[in-house]
Amino acid sequence: MKYKLSICLPAHRTHLWENFYNSLVESIGDKYSWELIMVGPKSHPSFIKNKPHVKFIKDYGSPSRCGQMATSEATGELMMMASDDGLFVRGAIEQNIELMDTLPREDVLALRFTEGRSYKGATMHPEYWMAHHHPPLRVVPPDYKIILLGMFRLDYFREMGGWDCRFEHLNMNGHDLAFRMQKNGTTVHMSPGLVCNHDWNPNSGDHIPVQAAYDNCDLKLFKEITAPGHNRPLKIDYDNWKKSPKVWKRRFGDLSV
Repeated sequence: MKYKLSICLPAHRTHLWENFYNSLVESIGDKYSWELIMVGPKSHPSFIKNKPHVKFIKDYGSPSRCGQMATSEATGELMMMASDDGLFVRGAIEQNIELMDTLPREDVLALRFTEGRSYKGATMHPEYWMAHHHPPLRVVPPDYKIILLGMFRLDYFREMGGWDCRFEHLNMNGHDLAFRMQKNGTTVHMSPGLVCNHDWNPNSGDHIPVQAAYDNCDLKLFKEITAPGHNRPLKIDYDNWKKSPKVWKRRFGDLSV
């Protein structure tokens, strides 16, 4: 079946999935067809197991690998990335699908969100969505935007190669993708309003491997591919996720699968 929207994400926090799913239903509404593709290491709970438009794939790879693997299974005209610690705003996804339908094929939406404990993060300042607001990202023109939670046309996302899965987490490779797209002529539009609130605690044990990935791999790789004189291709191999380790050692150690 061909869906209007595919929601794709790495997922392992099963205790959050019921509220995540229910908020997704309310945010999309009844107008558009959609599918949810979750890739992660845990067995899916009974609540979500029998949902007709939910696909779960078991994988022990990095968040980056799992996210790209999810997009490889997608059938939607549009693709939206997500995180399982998010709760969506009622009607917001429907509103942004309608906005995407008015935009050129190569244009994308950066979806506004908050981060904070118990889903109570403050609204981001408008400058937050600009690359130059963040010192490590001042390697592109000052009018470039970032895309941390995005909505794309799936075929264009794949054409550009999606996320570079040499990065372990879906963060710095999101910036890399956003910058490659903008260099390719894409305009990044901001969602009209808030789309999602995230429960975020940087001191939690769950966050430790993510922070380690940033400190020990992702930031260094980003600096390498954006260094002066580095000829970073605009389009990369979409199947690059298949070269990523099947087990993310920062979280799972030397697990044999």
